Formats: sequence, structure tokens, C-alpha cells
Amino acid sequence: MTQIIDDMLRRPASYYQRDWVLACRDGRSFYSTPLGWDLRGPLDTDALSRALDDLAGRHDALRIAFRRRHDDVDQLVAPRVEVELGHLDLSGSADPSAELERRIIAEAERPRALDRAPLWNVLVVRMGPRHHVLAMFVHHLIFDGWSHGVLHDELVRCVRAAVVGRAPRLPDLPLQIGDFAAWERGRRHADAEAWWREKLRLLPPLCAVPPLGGRFISCPLPEVPAGTAHALRRLAGAHAVGLNTALLAAVVAQRRYAVGDDVIIGVTRASRERPELHRVVGPLLDHVPVRVDVSGHLTVGQLLQRVHRAHRDATARALPLGLVRQVVAEDLSARGGRLFDTRYNYLPNSSSGEAVVPTPDGELRIAVRGIDPVRLAPRHTEDHPEVLPLSYILRRGPDGRIAGELCGHDGVYPRHDLRALADDLTAMLHRFAACDGNRSLPRLRDAG
Repeated sequence: MTQIIDDMLRRPASYYQRDWVLACRDGRSFYSTPLGWDLRGPLDTDALSRALDDLAGRHDALRIAFRRRHDDVDQLVAPRVEVELGHLDLSGSADPSAELERRIIAEAERPRALDRAPLWNVLVVRMGPRHHVLAMFVHHLIFDGWSHGVLHDELVRCVRAAVVGRAPRLPDLPLQIGDFAAWERGRRHADAEAWWREKLRLLPPLCAVPPLGGRFISCPLPEVPAGTAHALRRLAGAHAVGLNTALLAAVVAQRRYAVGDDVIIGVTRASRERPELHRVVGPLLDHVPVRVDVSGHLTVGQLLQRVHRAHRDATARALPLGLVRQVVAEDLSARGGRLFDTRYNYLPNSSSGEAVVPTPDGELRIAVRGIDPVRLAPRHTEDHPEVLPLSYILRRGPDGRIAGELCGHDGVYPRHDLRALADDLTAMLHRFAACDGNRSLPRLRDAG
């Protein structure tokens, strides 16, 4: 249902947004995602400001705040917002890049009041005579990884239009994040709900998580070379599955030796199957519980098939995780609402190339500036929709190499334990790559 309140458009929050806001203490949150762009050439800051205003006017997510209503949450969409555009000059610093990274990390953990829009701000940093960095800090409640690609493309288009004083030419945007949330919250599917109720019966125990407090810490995954990644793809292809399945199977194998033969992994999915959602900025991501039976003396090939079937069946019946929680037979209150305690996210290569914007004073080159995700941890565990002890984030680079990081609750995984898990996973991937699938599943410490 859509209502107008004090000139604000009120719409239901998605399950993801609802669960996050309800988990936050005092209506504040620290979890902003920093994005960066290198701007090389003549920079017209007035044109940049107009471009950001155009983006904010186009996407409801960039004008959203949240308000609790009993045990639910609403999106409040402002008709317009004033974008906070800060300026910083680091050109005189002894090491501008190091100082910039320090400032970005500090700004990313600045608390935000979730009932005040916008939930993002921008910093323009002068690094040298013709080099600036645009740093954008966007709360995860209004943003996801897919949105980054949308913002990059549309930022370039908006800057290109602003420098010549015309309106930007952008693709049609038939839906907004509120439309997605309303559709998601109104969706029920009796057959899928029954399947999940049966699939998630007699849930395995979870890791014991300390009470509120503690931090999330991250540890980089030792890089898997392109040659090894190619061998993993070859192994996967021989068993009619994809690289993502091989990576997930290695995670499942590792968790098997920690939790037993009944493994549930929350696998991140984009929830953007509908083409009209491809241009929407907002957190359309969700997590699908993938439950794998890894009992018996399995070969690597057999594990690949079990993981493939489990992932395929769960994805075919995917429902919002918030709804799955509601329909399972088990009372989740003693589990803190958690169905699983391990999350997995695979990000194929999606790098954006450099864009050139002609200006009256010469060419402005705009390129995405990478920000090391490991440096952004730790995070406050009381500022998260569910305290999960362990998350795996794996990425495939443009040259085929596989990298990523493990993120863990420091009350469960001290840094040295997290580092050992990262090393063991890489060793497991190397062992998978070196076999034809007929080898017995290696024990964790035998994976090197």
C-alpha cells in the first residue's frame, strides 16, 4: 500500500530492509558501503553536483528513509533530497593514497540515523592538479553490488550531460525499489512454502554466537591462479556443472568437517530475474538456504552433483528469506531467527572500463577505483540483520584468477582461526583442481 505522509511517499520495506532495520539499535546504523571513482582531467564540480542531483531524482532508493511501525518497517521516499557533497584536498599530503584510504575507512563507519534521508553522502578529494577521487558512501539498506554497476553507468551519462547543460539521456526506469518490495511482500506461493517447510525440518544446530557486541573481521583468501581456476572449470564441466558449483562445493566440504554431514549455506542471489529490475538501484539481493547432505564416503564428483542438485532445487523454489523464516515449522526464536550460520557469495568478473567525458577544457576520464574490502572490517555485530559467524565472498577477476575474503565474528573466529580457514579453502580448491572427480573427498588438513 502506498500513502503520502508529510510529503513523503510511504511504501512497505522489503524483507531484507525490514529485518535489518528491526535489528538496529536506537535506529542508527554504521554499515555504509564506500564506492570510489578516479576522475582524471578537468573537473567541473558544479556539473558533478548536478549529475548527483539527477541520480538522486531518478532513483527512489537514493531518497529513502525508514520508519518502524509496530513490528514492521516502512520506506519513506522524499520528493527531493539535498546531497551532502564534501570537499577535501590531499594534494599536499606526503602519501595522498594512504591518507585517502584512512579517511574512507573512517567515513564508512560513521553512524547514520535511518529515519533521515538520504542514506548516502559524497566526498570529492583532490589528489593532484588534474586528479580527483569521488568517494560515495551508500548504506547497504539502499544498495547492493549490482547497483554499483548501474550507478557507474548512469553517473558517467549524467556527468556527460551536465557538462554541456542538457538533461541526461537514460534508459526507461519502469520500477523502483518500493515496487519490488510491495511485490515481494505480497507474494505467496503455497507449493514453494510447503517445499521449504519440509526441506528445513529438523534443522542442524548452529554455532554459539556471543551476546551483543564483538566485531566482524575479514581475512583475504590466498589467490587462486588463473591456471588453477581453469582446471576447476574443466572439472566442473566434466560433471555438467559450473565454476560457481565447484567453489560452493569446496565451501561445503570445508564446513562438513566443522558441523557434520548436514550443511546449510545461505547462498546470495540477485533477485533480478525480471528485466525491468535490471536498472533499479536498491538491495534486491537475498539469501537462499542450500541444504546439502554430505554423508557417506563421497568422491569430489559426487559432492559436485549433490551441491548442484541442492542449489538448483532451492533456487527453483526461491522465496524471500524473510518469508521462508515465517513458514518453516521450527520455532526460530531460540536460534535468533537464523536458518544457517554460514553465508556464501560468488561475484563473477564485472569490472567497468574507463569512460571518457568531453568537456570544454579537455577530456575527463572516469574509472572505478577499487577499495580493499578487507580494510573495511571490522563491523559492529549489533548493527546487522542477523549475526552470522562466517561469510565467504569469492570473486573472479578479469584474468580468471579467484580471490576474495572470509568475514567472521571475532567471538567465534579469532583472526588466526579465520586466516587458517582461508588457507585451508585455497588448499581445498587446489586439490579439487588437480583431480578428475573420482578422488575421495579430502579431509580438511589433508587438502594441502
